[in-house]
Amino acid sequence: MTRLHSIVLRVLALALICTPGAGSLQQESLPADTPPPTAPTLDERLHALTPADPEAYFLLGEELAAEPQTPGNLELSQRLYVLAIVLASRDEALRTTAAGAALGLLDITRSEADRRALRSIASTLDPRFGTRDWSRSTEAGVSDDVAYDAATTLGAIRAGMGTMVRNELKRPEIRSLIDRHSALITGALGQNILPELEHQADAWPCPECRNERIVTKRHTGQVERVLCYTCGGNPGPVLTREQYIGQLRFEAQVLNSAPRSWGVQVAADLGAPLREADIAELPIRFGIDVTRPWFRDGAWVGEPDDTAEKDPASPDASGPTP
Repeated sequence: MTRLHSIVLRVLALALICTPGAGSLQQESLPADTPPPTAPTLDERLHALTPADPEAYFLLGEELAAEPQTPGNLELSQRLYVLAIVLASRDEALRTTAAGAALGLLDITRSEADRRALRSIASTLDPRFGTRDWSRSTEAGVSDDVAYDAATTLGAIRAGMGTMVRNELKRPEIRSLIDRHSALITGALGQNILPELEHQADAWPCPECRNERIVTKRHTGQVERVLCYTCGGNPGPVLTREQYIGQLRFEAQVLNSAPRSWGVQVAADLGAPLREADIAELPIRFGIDVTRPWFRDGAWVGEPDDTAEKDPASPDASGPTP
């Protein structure tokens, strides 16, 4: 093929491509009378919600909460948030979504008691939303069982039951955990508490009463039972106030205990009973029937094809009501 023939073929190919209606690269234009796509209405979006996708309830509730608040919007946002919390909390993989919904509901809730409950629920669902954790990153590898065993070992030594936990004190994982936190117990850096704990474990139980707290004494032909002369009825090593607090500090740290001040609590609520926040009670707090998660014909119903029985919270089907 000559160079001239090659040029001619290229020109013909270009002409075919540029000709309207020819070539695979030419796209057909839409008819002029085709209406532009419209966004779904609120009713349509509510109708599309399904318990299999709790995050959709959360996102729609969050969107409504960001709009100018009206009584209808506020109540509908609360309903969507509550449904998101309850539905998502049933799936371990969606607990973070449930926690986020709890915080979203907290932002539009005025009652301080309800806000405290929501904050507690969010923390329970995902600890990252609770009290900040300043523990070392290396502690992530410590199992709950090892932490519990280490804490109970110290408690047993304090109670004078050293022989029961001597073997526990020899376990490498427990020794490593105690050694890492020696400063919490002693209040000083670089001081190893393990030798002292081993000495206390070897010294008890009481060599005289064997932790029975009382001994038998014969006096003038009579048998009396008196407090043990060695331990004074209180077996275990004698600890100073600082040593006792140090051991409790260690136990609180390894068991991830959140510090609370009973004095502040009593001053705040005058000794009112402390109710633990429970997700099961959340719908009752906000008056939401979570057994009706489907929105059909302007009402919340219990089944996707149920349009007859309406949620009492939705007295009519004239529009989306919470």
